[in-house]
Amino acid sequence: MYLNTIQHNLSACSRILIVTEEHSLPEDLQISHTLQNTSHSGSSSASLGTEQGSNKARATASAPDVVCTANEKEALAIVEAAAQEHKPFSLVIMDGHLFYGKDYRYVINRLWQIQRDLHVVLHAVSQLESFEQIPIDLGSNPHLLVFKFRLVPFEITQLIRTLTVRHGAENQTSHRNLSLNAQLLEVTSRFEDVSNRLRLEQDHRRQLEDQLCRNQRLETLGRFADAMAHFFNNYLTVIQGHLEVTQHHQHGTGSSTLPPSTLKELIIATQRAAGVTSQFVSFNRREYLQPVPLHLGQIIDGQTTMLQKAMGEQIAIQINHNPDLPCIMADQAALEQIIFNLLIRARESMPLGGRLMIQTRPLFIADAATACQMHAEAKPGEYVVMTISDTGKGLTSAELAGLFDATKLSSAQEGGADIALILVQGLVRLQGGWIEGRSVLEVGTEFSIYLPVATGTAPKPATPEKKLLNHNVGDESSTILIVDDEDSVRQVMEYVLTSQGHKVLTAADANEAWAIWREKAAVIKLALIDVKLPGGVSGFDLEKALAAEDPTLPVIFTCGYSPTSLSNAKELKAGENFLPKPFGMVELLNIVGQALLQPARL
Repeated sequence: MYLNTIQHNLSACSRILIVTEEHSLPEDLQISHTLQNTSHSGSSSASLGTEQGSNKARATASAPDVVCTANEKEALAIVEAAAQEHKPFSLVIMDGHLFYGKDYRYVINRLWQIQRDLHVVLHAVSQLESFEQIPIDLGSNPHLLVFKFRLVPFEITQLIRTLTVRHGAENQTSHRNLSLNAQLLEVTSRFEDVSNRLRLEQDHRRQLEDQLCRNQRLETLGRFADAMAHFFNNYLTVIQGHLEVTQHHQHGTGSSTLPPSTLKELIIATQRAAGVTSQFVSFNRREYLQPVPLHLGQIIDGQTTMLQKAMGEQIAIQINHNPDLPCIMADQAALEQIIFNLLIRARESMPLGGRLMIQTRPLFIADAATACQMHAEAKPGEYVVMTISDTGKGLTSAELAGLFDATKLSSAQEGGADIALILVQGLVRLQGGWIEGRSVLEVGTEFSIYLPVATGTAPKPATPEKKLLNHNVGDESSTILIVDDEDSVRQVMEYVLTSQGHKVLTAADANEAWAIWREKAAVIKLALIDVKLPGGVSGFDLEKALAAEDPTLPVIFTCGYSPTSLSNAKELKAGENFLPKPFGMVELLNIVGQALLQPARL
């Protein structure tokens, strides 16, 4: 019922144009339409009831609006006028006999130019030349129907009913699409500002991701440097151990294939290489110690060789210290990172070479008013100022203003902050100081770091004379367990200890060491264990297992990493229970002798 009602309502609103010379065709169509609606009403009234009957009565009375003409030019004018009056036709039925010897293609195409959705029915075309090509010539338009023979009024009525319903459905779909498009445009315009903000946030996020990738690469490089330092420390332990053994034999026998001066230079070179690897490890430390009294001049001078290598031969480094420089309160690793980051930035600003100057001087701030005039973070007191300046390209005022602004982490835009400088600023603040920068374009940039003066005195550099201590162990030898994954390290340690009368048991990992312990626990008096062991069991884990079996067993840890980088909370003290690599024969024998002489631990 609902579908029939829709169809009749659409047909009542439809307009039909018939182009034919049969003057009686409109009346015949009216009769056919009446008969079809009467037949439809009679076949449906028995089952649909009163309400359906009233709908059928309205359908019977609502015949389509049919307009007839016998001229194709007049048909074009009627269709164009109806379109301008917003009363378009839904269907045009044309008699093919009218186009004998005429260009029907032009007429039909012109109709579609006036009204794109107009349905066109062309019948009685059998007499036209190449009538089979008519649909192809007209582009296979879905709004075209071509019939070879003439249609009778009954068939025309059926076509009108079907095509007007189709035309109405297409109009409804078109209006629905227009409504949806309007809603989409409204929603699009409503979220236009949101899209712009999201795009800006995505750009900012991309910039932060670039910075994060850069930091991750730096962290990966730091981990690689830490691992390489570990391997170098192992190899340096072997080299230094054999050199010192050779030197010891030379002093005892007076004969050697190498001159004493050569051996001494080799040992010094090994110790310098060990110092470089220790600097690599200190630069990669993630946790910083508490500030202690330090002499800034000594820290800078100790880093000069490595910093010169990092800066390159095209950049000259000039250092000038004040002779009466007091000690500062800072952490050495943090201070070294501050210097290193600032020097690397200076190198990047001088791609063609230049001059780098490091100066230190004392500073006294008398009162709060003076401090406020100097810097927002300044406080009254005594400070040491370290100034690092370069002869690079310099910075603009906008770049200098945003240099330490963490919200502008972008190297691509003007005034963008540098993550390395933000790290430097954070480290300086941890030491209780502040940093400020000055720059002149095409002249250079200068950074001044203000660090508070220490209340105590700096400890003197630990450079004790390396000599073998007299432990008076008597003639009794001890059995020592050595656990290290590096074969050459185990061999040199075994050689040094056996030369002093000790018995040595060696293991490459924790499992092998545990098997040896289970067999010879009664004779083992000392264990030297490398912290980093293969197999998933660390040296700390092995020490816990041994302590559970024998709490009195002294244990000495060795490691090529910095003790601050180890995750275990056990306290390691160099010279007591920790022997950092690389070490020589003297250090090994001294710590072993002290451990064997100490009372058994509880």
